[in-house]
Amino acid sequence: MARAHRHPLWTAAPVRLAHSPGWLGLVLLAAALLVASVVAPGLFATSARTAALDAGLEAAAAEPAPGASADLRATWTGVLPATAQDVVLAELDDLPGYAAPALGATATAQDRRLRALVRAGESTTGGALFFHDGVVEALGGDAEDRGVWLPTDVADRLGVSTGDPVRVGLESLSAGSALTRTTPTTVAGTYETAPGSVLPAAAADLPGSDQWVLPLDPSRPGSASPLVIAAPAAFASLARAIDEEPLYAADLAVAPDLDPATADAAVAAVQRIAVEAFDDSSELAAATDRASPLPTRLELATGLPDVVDEAGSAALSAERQVGPYAAAGQVLAAALLVTAWVLVGRSRRREGALAAGLGVHPLAVAGLTVLELVPVAVLAAPVGVGLALLAIAVAGPPAALGAGDLVTGDRVRAGVGAGLVLVLPAVVALVGAVRAERSAPGRLGARVRAVPWELLVLVATAAVLAGVLSLDPARRADSPLTTVLPLLLAACAAAVVVRVAPLVRLPGARPGSPRWLATRRAAGLGRGERALTAVLAVTLGLFAYTLTVQRGLVDGADDKVAALVGAPSVASVGDGLRGSGRRALRPPVEESTLVWRQRVTLPPVFGAQELLTVDPATFAAVADWGSTGTLAPGRGLLARLGGTAGGVPVLLAGDTDREVGDRGTMEVNEETDLPYVVVGVLPAFPGSEAGTGEAAVIAASSRVFPLLPPTLDPRDPLAVADVGAFSAEVWSGAAPTDLREALRSAGLPPTTVATAAGAAVGEGLLATSWAAQYVVVLGLVVLLLALAVVLALGLRLADRDAVADVLLTRMGWRPRQLEAARTWEVVRAVLTAAAATALSTTALLLGPSLIDQVGQVLPISRPRLGVEEVAAVSVLAAVMVAAAALVGLVRARRRTSAEVLRGEG
Repeated sequence: MARAHRHPLWTAAPVRLAHSPGWLGLVLLAAALLVASVVAPGLFATSARTAALDAGLEAAAAEPAPGASADLRATWTGVLPATAQDVVLAELDDLPGYAAPALGATATAQDRRLRALVRAGESTTGGALFFHDGVVEALGGDAEDRGVWLPTDVADRLGVSTGDPVRVGLESLSAGSALTRTTPTTVAGTYETAPGSVLPAAAADLPGSDQWVLPLDPSRPGSASPLVIAAPAAFASLARAIDEEPLYAADLAVAPDLDPATADAAVAAVQRIAVEAFDDSSELAAATDRASPLPTRLELATGLPDVVDEAGSAALSAERQVGPYAAAGQVLAAALLVTAWVLVGRSRRREGALAAGLGVHPLAVAGLTVLELVPVAVLAAPVGVGLALLAIAVAGPPAALGAGDLVTGDRVRAGVGAGLVLVLPAVVALVGAVRAERSAPGRLGARVRAVPWELLVLVATAAVLAGVLSLDPARRADSPLTTVLPLLLAACAAAVVVRVAPLVRLPGARPGSPRWLATRRAAGLGRGERALTAVLAVTLGLFAYTLTVQRGLVDGADDKVAALVGAPSVASVGDGLRGSGRRALRPPVEESTLVWRQRVTLPPVFGAQELLTVDPATFAAVADWGSTGTLAPGRGLLARLGGTAGGVPVLLAGDTDREVGDRGTMEVNEETDLPYVVVGVLPAFPGSEAGTGEAAVIAASSRVFPLLPPTLDPRDPLAVADVGAFSAEVWSGAAPTDLREALRSAGLPPTTVATAAGAAVGEGLLATSWAAQYVVVLGLVVLLLALAVVLALGLRLADRDAVADVLLTRMGWRPRQLEAARTWEVVRAVLTAAAATALSTTALLLGPSLIDQVGQVLPISRPRLGVEEVAAVSVLAAVMVAAAALVGLVRARRRTSAEVLRGEG
């Protein structure tokens, strides 16, 4: 007897699928999708971290101030010896993730009792020593020059030109002192200043130039002394000569292609330098101790640690949000592979029966299946990884990933996926062989017990639904129950509709017509056909649900961003904006609106709520009203804020039990009581989620300000400027850089500029949009599973009708009529699935939201159904009918009547 490993069944197994190219392609596709579903979550996490970092860097770039952006500014006071300065710059130059430092310094006269000056003969004017890398070269000089460059107007006032001697120095502004320290130098040249700046026009466009010069008076932004520009060595020599304590600043731009690993290394290095700067035993501290006139310390300012922390939080949020969908994708991909192998098994029923009759053990059948699928698994691993990379590139976070970005964990996951490609079909084959053995005609009393699937599904659905309803709505989406519930609801709807469907007749089904035959056959469908119809209904329902989830997540994130920020760009000017009397304040820039914030209490509710006072006339056009229409009612209610009867009309947005018409008194700053009347209650309002509190109060500034005492009224120039003040925000549709520049030109530099992109990163909403894109990929997997199921249905109907078609043909039925009857059966099955889909989708749309994983920010995101989703499901249904009819037609035409009657068809 031949040994097992030399038996023809074992030697032929590895190439068995190659003899059936169609089945090989289907199984390889299903296997590759399974590997991709296992590998994709890890790639998604890598991509999410990179994309979150990129988004954080982009948002931080809108805040150019040192310490706010991701760029680094290292500062120290006093002049360092050349060797000590080299130590400092070497430490900075070694920082990963940053460009080389650009050094500059200003003789700022840190003590306000001193004034920097330049003198020629008896003429004196203000002028501060200054240098920055690249400026002298832009003026036509070089680093070895020993003279200074003066602004043209300063040189004219002093009556000097190139080559003339001048003195630079400091003079005391103290009434009790007349100390003046000066040192001689020569005029190396003159320069024209840029409009609105003290910088040379030739250097004003250099990168970062707007941050080179600090104001003389921090309370007067924009104030600056004319610059007496020198080369680095000349600057240091002149500063020492007049005992100046200049402010040195080394600016390091963050690398444009910064990746997460380098960013982490950069943050760690910055923190190390910050510690060493104040460690007296370190070389860095020893170098700064040598500063003249006094020892100093290196100080670092960068927003990169905050950006990295927020990016990490956003990436973790993305992984958490996409986790349920990733698990669902893996389950569905596994189901697709199992379905494909079931179809392969059905095509081999005769071989299976023969093997069972010859006594081939079920474990041997499973082993043969594993051996047969080894080549498929070997091919599926790289193909699946490629599909995962493609899916992440097309529908994942916007970060470029390639094969070189794969880590060990990704390769291990690919191996696990390949292992599942071997195991799952082997289990299917084992179960099929066991069932075939137990139901073999030669076994007395053999019986296969039916499992009450419908009852089990109904009980499981009721239990899971009860569990979901008991969860906190803000944490509901994190529960595994919410991942299972849509599947169970789709299964319940399918079970109910499949039971009822045989009672419905197709219209126009006159006796003797294909529709009549389809109706008669549908009334007597076997258990297998009903099961396939139910599975088809479940897959179609899940496909529709993924479409509604994707739309709901994207549009819901837009609503949340609108509620958080309020407008595309929001510049906070704090208490810097005040009026000149009791007249209304107008927006300082065009196409903007003013919003004032304060904290109020609404007794008897404990705790402060956010008060937004707006100008209804300009607010509606500038505010962001989201995408779903949830915030839109607030636009129509703005007109009610101008009412005068019974107190200040207010809108309440958020979680509140108050209703329209309720009256009360709100306490402003715990010292002023204002009567109010509720004229509208909303789930959310633009900017309502920016502060804390259960509900935001929205009122018209024209109704609130006249009721305030002068100390609180922002229109009054004597209003308080610290604790208790109304803080002003300028909302605009302009880009943040344009808004910042416009406010600076208006003499109102903003403290911060909030953007929609920044809010999306900080609150995890950017991750929500990525999760929505992952849902699209999940929908594609469901679509393929639905197509596989409908193909199986078409093949099963063709096999079922093999004998009946021969008999009906001899009774006068034409082949086209029989094909039409089968097509109508498929249409009936697809319509049944569509009805179940409509039922389950309606239940999921009207039930509690299962998809909002940022529930702490209102409004709650819900699945949404639109025309596009209905059209997509309709197109899929039509494609399924055509595909099933086609495979059934091919199967029926490939066999002859003789083969059928001999039992070979």
